[in-house]
Amino acid sequence: MLVKFEVEKRLGDFLLSAAGELAEGLRCIVGPNGSGKTTLMKILAGLLKPDRGYVTRHGVKFAVYVADLPAPPDALGLDVLAAGLTRFSKTPITRDEEKDLLNYAELLEAAHLARRRWGTLSGGERQRLIIAAALASEADLLILDEPLAHLHGDWRSRVMEILRDYAKGRIVAISVHHADVLGCCDEVLAMRDGKLAWRGSPSEFTWPMEGRCKV
Repeated sequence: MLVKFEVEKRLGDFLLSAAGELAEGLRCIVGPNGSGKTTLMKILAGLLKPDRGYVTRHGVKFAVYVADLPAPPDALGLDVLAAGLTRFSKTPITRDEEKDLLNYAELLEAAHLARRRWGTLSGGERQRLIIAAALASEADLLILDEPLAHLHGDWRSRVMEILRDYAKGRIVAISVHHADVLGCCDEVLAMRDGKLAWRGSPSEFTWPMEGRCKV
């Protein structure tokens, strides 16, 4: 399984011009704010059309999740996740899909949160439920923009381990801002000024602002 891309996209004064590929495993996209991480991920996910170039993901079932899902504060967590799980489909969530979602939520110690109102949940609690919904999609290509947002300490490491296990036989691409979790990645892709400036093993990656990443 392989996703290839060579794309250009101009947004005001910013120009994204990046080429590369995503193979099976956990691929971590890093870079300073404004480097093009989110723009590239939106293009890979089909949420943003490039001005030039291509993305090849023929026959690959994919899903996209962001750091938060807009929802009425009185909506149940399960209903919010069901809406996210089916937003690329016009069919409602099935009982089997709901079971899978709750099983993944249990893995993230968040199954009990699915019955609570969205507005009563903290950012970290919401994030664990959102990740559970992403995993329940059983997608071959999973694109997660800042899945560690709102998570602290041990939860960042635990989520990375869960994503790494899920990525076996699949492609999982995530954007991250924390050097301490890169050891869980199979590959680091570093963005700078709209370009893919570096890619390689996390053990060889030098964090631009914090020195060498400890892995």
